[in-house]
Amino acid sequence: MAELSATQTYSPPDRDEEHAPRQEPQPQPAQATATSSRQPKQWIDTTIQPWCVCAFIGLSISMIITLIALLIVSRRRNGFVSVGAILADYGATWRVSILWTSLPAFVFTCLGGYWKSIADSFTDRQPFVGLARRGGGPGKETVLLDYRTTFSLIACLAFSGLVSLSAGLFIAAAGVFQQEVSVVFNSTFDQSAMRTAMDIRAVLDTVTARLIYGASNRPWTDGQYAFRPFYTAFQVAGEPPPTNATAVTARTVAHSAYLNCVVMAPAPDSDCTMTATLLPAETSAATVVMTATDRGCQSQQKFTVSEHQSVYFKTSAELDCGQNAGYSRLFFTYGHFSATGLPFLSNISVVSCAVGYKSTHGDLKVTVPSASHEEDTSASGGGGTPAIILFAPTEEPRDSRDDSFAFWTGFESKLFQTTVFSGNTALATSDFGAAVLYRAAQRQGGGATVTDNSTVLGGRVLAESISDVFTAVYLTSMATFGLVSQEGGPREQATATLEKHLTRLFVVPWVTGTVVGVLGLIVFVAICVLRHVRKHKTLLYEKPAGLLAYAGLLEDSKLTEVAKDIRDSARFDGKVVGTVLRHAESRKEQKRRADIVDDWWEMTPGVKPRVIMVVNPNADTPNRTRSGGHTYSAVPHSSR
Repeated sequence: MAELSATQTYSPPDRDEEHAPRQEPQPQPAQATATSSRQPKQWIDTTIQPWCVCAFIGLSISMIITLIALLIVSRRRNGFVSVGAILADYGATWRVSILWTSLPAFVFTCLGGYWKSIADSFTDRQPFVGLARRGGGPGKETVLLDYRTTFSLIACLAFSGLVSLSAGLFIAAAGVFQQEVSVVFNSTFDQSAMRTAMDIRAVLDTVTARLIYGASNRPWTDGQYAFRPFYTAFQVAGEPPPTNATAVTARTVAHSAYLNCVVMAPAPDSDCTMTATLLPAETSAATVVMTATDRGCQSQQKFTVSEHQSVYFKTSAELDCGQNAGYSRLFFTYGHFSATGLPFLSNISVVSCAVGYKSTHGDLKVTVPSASHEEDTSASGGGGTPAIILFAPTEEPRDSRDDSFAFWTGFESKLFQTTVFSGNTALATSDFGAAVLYRAAQRQGGGATVTDNSTVLGGRVLAESISDVFTAVYLTSMATFGLVSQEGGPREQATATLEKHLTRLFVVPWVTGTVVGVLGLIVFVAICVLRHVRKHKTLLYEKPAGLLAYAGLLEDSKLTEVAKDIRDSARFDGKVVGTVLRHAESRKEQKRRADIVDDWWEMTPGVKPRVIMVVNPNADTPNRTRSGGHTYSAVPHSSR
């Protein structure tokens, strides 16, 4: 068969020309002969051409830089992008999260497909690199070379892992952002107002509702402090709060009161004694006198005990203790009526409480109210009243007993002014004492309100309940009567911190580190591929697509004869390569692969380049390369 030149093409004959006489080829012009003598341009697959590999390297490096930048921004700015307000609904969170889980996975899937095409083209090219070497190459690097089980597998697994990790690259979480905002103080505390304006019965009704029946705290109180109110600029202007604003923190002053109580047991020759005198014409009634001295302050209580009441809880205030003794004391005597004899009381407990008043400066954090300042009143609260979140003192508490001259004398004396004593009630005590007894019964009963007057209350429970009620009375009185409006006068302004809660996307550090590390390794391998392609040539001058292209490469080759001999061999089991490898192992010609083929190619003027494969597995004295394979010399066509 006549050989085709490098500039000739092949086309099938027409049907009318199939039976026509064959014509001899005409001589080619000199110009055509000169053109055919030039070496054709080497073919390189598009995916491993320098520009394509460089594009992949550039994309990968850009991805690495982007991930590192997002991680830095996420740490410095509490997330790198907002995805809306806080998502409380699970379904909404799931639907929105698809965006930041599927998008990275899609990007890395595309990049992985790009890398797979480079890896596949590189592995398909490698056998032809060995065939193109001057002096040939061993079979394990040419006709027996197969990267599809190693390199391609590793390349695919690398990006498969990246795609899985990329789904967890970002996570949504609530981020807190702060900005400055102006606040206005339009009222101040004046403790002296409680001396005249305080209605103890109304205060005790509020306290009972909160402590016994679970009502909410008084506005601008939290059960421990009474705070000076403040209002943001948008509240004063009647404007709605900023979107997603949740809290405001401002510097303010907080007032508090506390009791330091001790439980005493009446006994002769002790700090607490009790005497009783039988009433004339009464068989089960007596006048009881309790005398006690607590930490330098002495007090005396005198009250009547009879069978008409079952529970006695005497309350009194001693205001002349002196500075060294703590100024004042609150005394409480508790007992049940007993007809066994004087003093007609059983289960007696005496509680003495020292009183303290403090003012503390600190940062108060409250919720952003939904209504404007006009809808909030200091007396009754409303939709514009914020809820207390946190109070952080910035200074040591200061004694506020003398802030308003002797305010505490009027306040403490009013505590026990009203009473529930009558002939028709089982309790002999004041309104304050009744609130204490209900609170103590609730504490001792594990939270349930106990109304059975036969229940005996312990001294420690009484002391804790007295402290609860006293603190609640003070806070309610301060927030109701001790807060004086500054309307008409200059308003005090200050700077506060407004907090906004937004759902932000954060970069997961360990996932980012893993992805960046694997991408960096792949970039390094891609650079090696680029360098290898540029330095090593192949014998391919067209894309080996289809069986015809491979048949052209095998022209004048003895590889087909080798395959035929193997198939005709008695050891053949249907697998050509497997039979060769087993035969090579049995003869110990190669540790892992049998080199049965040496590859040569040559260029002859006027003839297209081809691969001439010389097979000689039974040569007596073969030349061997360093790897142990056979090699042969290039033989021109004219010498064969």
